[in-house]
Amino acid sequence: MKNTLIIRPLAPQDAETLYKMENEIWNHNNTPVDIYYPDAQSYLKDHSAKDTIVALINQLPVGSIDFHPATSKTASKYTWTFGIGVTQKYQSAGVGGQLLEHLKQLAKEAGVHKLHLRVLATNPRAIQFYKKHGFEIEGILKDEFFLAGMFVADYQMAYFLK
Repeated sequence: MKNTLIIRPLAPQDAETLYKMENEIWNHNNTPVDIYYPDAQSYLKDHSAKDTIVALINQLPVGSIDFHPATSKTASKYTWTFGIGVTQKYQSAGVGGQLLEHLKQLAKEAGVHKLHLRVLATNPRAIQFYKKHGFEIEGILKDEFFLAGMFVADYQMAYFLK
């Protein structure tokens, strides 16, 4: 059977798979905060169809992007920040790129001017991924975090929608 990729808003039934994926992929090489969901319900408290899109292959969730304005201030409504995750099995298979392109289209339709994110220097694959998809480095916060016994820089990256 051919792998069919579908991207759509989060549905409640996705949470059972996505909370486990989130718990597996996040670590101190790719995030400065502890991300852990004890169950699907706790995942759904942080995610909804309004702010999360999901990639499915053969109807199984394999990745997601959650997004929101950069701050709660009205002046930030044209800048979205986001988090993206893809299960280990489908990393480097184009799933993340398709999720990101879908997010760009949603942002464009919503009148967003800029997509913004932060990525740790200990995650060079992610930095290259974002550059490949048109993101540029806006700044580097040197020694921003102390993780696993060392200081780590934090890259600020952005994509400007046309």
